[in-house]
Amino acid sequence: MRKWFLIVATAMAALPVFGQTSWMRARDSLLKLLPAMKDDTPKVWVLVNLGVGYLENQPDSANYYAKLVEELSGRIHFPDGMANGLSMQAVVLGNQNKPDEAIAMDLKAVEVAKTVRQKRILANVYNNTAILYNSNGRNAEGLDFYLKAAAIYEGLNDTSSMAFVYGNIASVYEDLREYKSGYEYSLKGVSLCRSLRQTHGLGSGLINVSNALINLGRYDSALVVLREAEKVVKDDNDVTKEIEVLANMDYAYAGLEKFEPIKPNAEELMGLAKSIDSKNGICYALFGLTDFYLHEKKYEKAGYYIREAIGTALDNKLIVSLRDAYRKAAEVEMAKGNLSAYRNYDDLRDSMDNIFLSDKILKNTQELEAKYSLNKKQAEIDNLNKQQQTQQLILRQDRIINWTLGILLALIGLAALLYGRNYRQKKKLLEADARLQQQRISELEKEKQLLAAQAVLQGQVEERTRLAKDLHDGLGSILSSAKYSFTNMKENLIITPENAEAFERSMGMLDRSISELRRVAHNMMPESLMKFGLDTALKDFCNSVDQTGAIQLVYQSFDIEEASVPAVVSSAVYRIIQELVNNILKHAHATTALVQLIRKGNALSITVEDNGQGFDTGILEKSTGIGYLNLKNRVAYLNGTMDIQTGPGKGTSVNIEI
Repeated sequence: MRKWFLIVATAMAALPVFGQTSWMRARDSLLKLLPAMKDDTPKVWVLVNLGVGYLENQPDSANYYAKLVEELSGRIHFPDGMANGLSMQAVVLGNQNKPDEAIAMDLKAVEVAKTVRQKRILANVYNNTAILYNSNGRNAEGLDFYLKAAAIYEGLNDTSSMAFVYGNIASVYEDLREYKSGYEYSLKGVSLCRSLRQTHGLGSGLINVSNALINLGRYDSALVVLREAEKVVKDDNDVTKEIEVLANMDYAYAGLEKFEPIKPNAEELMGLAKSIDSKNGICYALFGLTDFYLHEKKYEKAGYYIREAIGTALDNKLIVSLRDAYRKAAEVEMAKGNLSAYRNYDDLRDSMDNIFLSDKILKNTQELEAKYSLNKKQAEIDNLNKQQQTQQLILRQDRIINWTLGILLALIGLAALLYGRNYRQKKKLLEADARLQQQRISELEKEKQLLAAQAVLQGQVEERTRLAKDLHDGLGSILSSAKYSFTNMKENLIITPENAEAFERSMGMLDRSISELRRVAHNMMPESLMKFGLDTALKDFCNSVDQTGAIQLVYQSFDIEEASVPAVVSSAVYRIIQELVNNILKHAHATTALVQLIRKGNALSITVEDNGQGFDTGILEKSTGIGYLNLKNRVAYLNGTMDIQTGPGKGTSVNIEI
């Protein structure tokens, strides 16, 4: 269930019609512009926009405009357009199930894109080439191009494109079975989507996270992520991604051995798959029904559904689904005790692996033929590059002449204005010096306030630790000794029933005093935090909240090493998360929540989310509550930043970077 994120290089001077009106109106407006336009770069960009629109809405017609872009760009010596035209043709070839010809075409686009001034175009072509490699089963080469694209997007600070590429990289790592790396990149992609507040791409990013969690065996966490993904894709009305979500839910339920929800889930998946004629989706729905009836030991029904899946995969040449269907058919026959049929289906599954190997050999042959057929295009590109270099030399000579004349005029003007400028410059320097002094005073005041806050929090941690230890080791030991003495005394004394009853009440009060003392000491400084460190303490705290049944609370951590987190920082982080969780319990009216702690080098990333009622962030500016004030002080003490995303009815997400 894979959907790659495709990024097509769009026009730098694109008309504003896209995103404002429907595709049909946009297409008609662009077509009206073409007859009156000269054969120049603006016309190329209009053709590019038409090609992109057709790729997204009417893919069969896109190739016509892609070839027009290539032909016109070649005539006017415009490599930016040439790269776009070749890359769009590669996308069309990929859609026509000609992956090897598509790769060869995109490699030509890469060579042209290396000569353009707009680095974003090169990154987009890298991304599209990587998609084609991965669709052809060449994951290592695809990963190399994805990483090249990501490096350019990061340099351009193009966070939207970075989010999509991170999702693609996560999918490649999943195919390579490097699930930990896939999980890390999928989290980065989701984090960027959240920071941009864009739902486009968030659904697929969450699906990538669920894939990684399922492969890591973390089925409970996968279900939490999938429920959020289900809401996002339904809001986007994206039926294809909704099918992926439901299929992954079946895998997670099976991993947890919770087979009851699989049947209704698979039936819903079947309805969605049939609504858009998704043959792969129908196969996955049939797999889910097979698992359900196999668990119920209704082998005839299980056999019926898996035979339906085999027929669907054979009719539509779905090789991967067919291999999975043969594997499940073998499981059904084994459960029925039919060893002969089991061996037959197992041999068929092995034969599918051989088909994959033969298909790879055939694809390599096709790639050589495709490269040979594109040799003429390479000659045209080389000629274009030579003409472009000549044109650039002429333009450079014109620029030198213009710059020389401009400098002479500037020197004449500078001599006339030098005296007045000198006076104004001195005045500005004095004013700037005064502003710097004031700024320095303000910075010193802020540093003073920060040091004061640090001292207070440091003192609180030390005092809490000392008091907790004194209460537990000192007063706790005294009370326990007193209880032991009273117990021995009771065994050696003869007392009346009335006095015995009073004695028992006193012993009960003593027990409650000991329990209350332990509770107070734990609240001051949790014993697990002092003995075992931050990760264990947070896990114990979240488990204790989850076991109360008040809310479904999931705790996740990544790369947390206890020795790397100082005690003062651990205490402050524990109190921050404790305060946020308590706020959820008191005010959010939520049913599920997530606490996530990730270590990135010398930094800590804290995320606390819930699906509760949310609130208006404007009230925080007027808040005088001690809880929110302590939270801000602790974050400031750790030299961190805090971002709160919420709204009425939208849940709450708090992200803290330390």
